[in-house]
Amino acid sequence: MAILEVNNVVKNFGGLKVLKGATLSVNKGTIVGFVGPNGSGKTTLLKIIFSLLDSDGGSIAFNGNDITGLSSHKIYRQGLSFAFQLPRLFLRMPVLDNLIIAARQQHGEGLLRSLFARRAWSNQEEMLADKVFQTLNFLELTHLAKNNTGELSGGQRKLVEIGRALMADPEMMLLDEPAAGVNPVLGKKIYQKLRILCEQGMTFLVVEHKLDMVLDFADWVYMIDHGKIMLAGPPRDVIESPDFYTTYVGEKNNASS
Repeated sequence: MAILEVNNVVKNFGGLKVLKGATLSVNKGTIVGFVGPNGSGKTTLLKIIFSLLDSDGGSIAFNGNDITGLSSHKIYRQGLSFAFQLPRLFLRMPVLDNLIIAARQQHGEGLLRSLFARRAWSNQEEMLADKVFQTLNFLELTHLAKNNTGELSGGQRKLVEIGRALMADPEMMLLDEPAAGVNPVLGKKIYQKLRILCEQGMTFLVVEHKLDMVLDFADWVYMIDHGKIMLAGPPRDVIESPDFYTTYVGEKNNASS
């Protein structure tokens, strides 16, 4: 059953057509890899799904509800979260606080609730603290809870970014190159964590350049080129396709010319 459906999405930047009717669907409880050459439209499509960019046509449905053009915070509240390629963290704040502020629908955010529902607010804070430590434990970051995020390595910041997305209790997560700039051991560990979450029912759409990660962990793969979905199928079928080879070899040839 599809949890996300993207239909004929178009995006232009001035006279440049970046997406030319991109269509894909993601089944619930799967890891879907999204691959393609640099500049093919992968990250642009992810940002349109999460309403960080406006589309110029097409539609997007999440859990059967049309979310086309809906604001990002409303999409977030519906259970879809985003983990950025370059983590967007508060570097002068401890890891613990970075995770706490990412939780959805906190009672303390509203003036009236913070003044007149202090017990509920306090109880929720205790529950959030428990959830933060469960998340940190899952990501193997508990020992860094009190460290400022700016003190962490690039790979550790990636894990904190994923942790922030998890604090929203999402049904589905969009990830933009979670293994980029990370050593192979930590990159594999990130994907192992995603697989555990997937087995618990969460869904992932992942932009990834490291094809070994796609082969090892994705259930399904889409390849996009020049703004169109060109291939779709099980990872090995896509990667062993002559069209896949031609697309990536062409990218290398263009880069060298």
